[in-house]
Amino acid sequence: MDQQHLNRIRFMSRRFHELQGLRVAFTGLCITVGLGSYLALTAPTTDNGALIALLLSFAPVVPGMWWLNRYYTSTFGRQVAAPKPRWRHLAMIPVFGFMAFLNAQFPSIPAGAPTLMVVAVASAWVAIRDWPWRAYYFGATAAVALTFAASASWTGVLDPGTTLGAMFLAVGISMVPIGLLDHFLLVRLVKESREPVATHSVPR
Repeated sequence: MDQQHLNRIRFMSRRFHELQGLRVAFTGLCITVGLGSYLALTAPTTDNGALIALLLSFAPVVPGMWWLNRYYTSTFGRQVAAPKPRWRHLAMIPVFGFMAFLNAQFPSIPAGAPTLMVVAVASAWVAIRDWPWRAYYFGATAAVALTFAASASWTGVLDPGTTLGAMFLAVGISMVPIGLLDHFLLVRLVKESREPVATHSVPR
């Protein structure tokens, strides 16, 4: 078995659950529809209204996740996930705390920015960790950065009432292609892992 084929199998094994990207794409689609409808149909918009629209957009996510779990199990099989170290979850607490502190000290920072900044950093970390396989995760980081810049008071691009909704909408939109690319990557890796080694060509 050549080294590149072995590397593909190892990568797929490590990221098997993460690459089930239809979950991410479906969640992003729900957010896009929910926040997009709110911003298009409501005037004037507010941050509280955007949060309510965001919560309502998750209503179809629960049954959708149930169906997608069955789809991935029946199509690709089941893999027992290794327990993740608890420190990863605990490490997020000071991050959220620091962002909340900045939000409180600098009112010009849009509400909801702490959560979105964590999304941007986490997306960049995935892209770097799994480079070049999942470099497209930088798309979520770029979506947050561009919308955050447009929401700054000195740009005047976004109305303050639309800031939070527009930022979550940008994240939702970016999640759709990211999730689809993860799914297509999983399909390709599974297909390659089942093919005879001799059929693989060495990439240039």
